[in-house]
Amino acid sequence: MLIKAFRLAVGLYILFLLAGCGLSAEKTVAESAQKRWDYLISGDLEQAYHYYTDAFKQTVPLRNFRNMIHGTGLWSRAEVNQVSCDDSGKRCNVMLTVAVSMKMRGLPKPVESTDDIVETWVKEGWFSDWRYIKE
Repeated sequence: MLIKAFRLAVGLYILFLLAGCGLSAEKTVAESAQKRWDYLISGDLEQAYHYYTDAFKQTVPLRNFRNMIHGTGLWSRAEVNQVSCDDSGKRCNVMLTVAVSMKMRGLPKPVESTDDIVETWVKEGWFSDWRYIKE
């Protein structure tokens, strides 16, 4: 009887965890992509680094990552426009608009330019652990 109760409790706990992860993949990936860009823009590269895949982090230490990032201070904003995930639910493409602002000699205000980019995100781990693939 105690074993059945324990199994039931474990089963309910797992269902509770999965229900807590009830955000759609698209919404979760959109939030993660936006957070990564917010960290990049603010210059918090340690937090941005967290969103890269484990394989990337194993080959590129944080100190090298800091040297790779050259847009901090130029990027002014980023906005997730759309997320589309494949049928497996483990790979998503994120369409974003990223803006840079640069001071130009002779102009009173910085000039802003935008570019639309596509990022690939993959699911690592058992739960909603989405990571950006640096391609």
